[in-house]
Amino acid sequence: MNLETVLGALQYTASPNYRSGDALGLDPNYGHILRMAQQACDLQGVYTLRGSVYDPSQSDVPVIYVCRADSEQKAREIHRKVWNQNVVPFLLVVSPGWVRLYPGFRYDDHAGDDPRLGALRAIDDFGQVAAALAPIRRDAVDSSAVWKEWGSHVTPESRVDWRLLKNLRSLDDWLSENGLEDRALSHSMIGKFVYLRYLRQRNILSDAKLKEWDISYDEAFGQHARLSTFSELVQRIDEWLNGSVFPLSRTKIQEFGAERLRRVASVFQGGTADGQLPLFDIYDFSLIPIETLSVIYEQFLHATHHPSAKSEGAARGAYYTPVPVVNFMVDRLDSHNPLRPGMRVLDPACGSGAFLVQCYRKLIERRLAFGAREN
Repeated sequence: MNLETVLGALQYTASPNYRSGDALGLDPNYGHILRMAQQACDLQGVYTLRGSVYDPSQSDVPVIYVCRADSEQKAREIHRKVWNQNVVPFLLVVSPGWVRLYPGFRYDDHAGDDPRLGALRAIDDFGQVAAALAPIRRDAVDSSAVWKEWGSHVTPESRVDWRLLKNLRSLDDWLSENGLEDRALSHSMIGKFVYLRYLRQRNILSDAKLKEWDISYDEAFGQHARLSTFSELVQRIDEWLNGSVFPLSRTKIQEFGAERLRRVASVFQGGTADGQLPLFDIYDFSLIPIETLSVIYEQFLHATHHPSAKSEGAARGAYYTPVPVVNFMVDRLDSHNPLRPGMRVLDPACGSGAFLVQCYRKLIERRLAFGAREN
């Protein structure tokens, strides 16, 4: 079906709330995410709730991604990637022969052979578009009627971060059941593997970097992982990136053991632990927000090993601030004292640095938008 015809049927074409083309990459809060979606998901446009119309300090919130695909398989892959981004409640995929509407915050990796099973609406006749997609037409989104119709599909339990945390807890429990009594070591090792997946899938820990260090990928964190090679990789990364995320000493790595190391490596590559369903084969850490690392850190920090025990996180008073709350506060700050290059920003309760990161991102997006206007 023709994309412009579908957009017309949904009344998006003339709406100021629908953004497309270069305007996607210039959003002050979501520009970096939308540019990534353009590359990875063939994103064509986004329908937004425009908070800036009522209050210039407020962000515009993406509600519906509009993407293109030339096959059902491609549409399913786009759905998986959008779910990994964890940004938008609904995804509309348009192809020459059909239209699919997916929930952006839910992905069923066991939907069966029929790719339409994961869709909220599967439309094969253009004449059905306006009626079948009435809950996401312009007037329905602007009036909030969409939430009455499909709000039940926007639940936290199915979002990528909640599901990932559940899988990490399952892996932690499996390690405990298989003889690892030191839960802090379990948490550090699991967190380190998540961190390594981020570095690897974002091509920071590239093949060239491993070759420079003379480290074999398979022996470092593949199915044939060796304790000595993994220890060397951890040390190299800590020195290279000037810090230690989920710290692990050589002694603790040795204590973890080679067999457990290989099993955890296998699980992160899509394998299973003791016949379980694969836990991590659906995740794409090149797209999952990097802030999820902070959520994982807080989960382990607040874990208790006995119902009456007090967690380390509670003892420290350490709590993670969700990014939407961070964005709201940074927007308020920016409205009273606009961020500008060279300005100092104080975060007196800095943990993972979420406030400082979002301030820096806002400055970068502002610079990119300024450069685009100059050109």
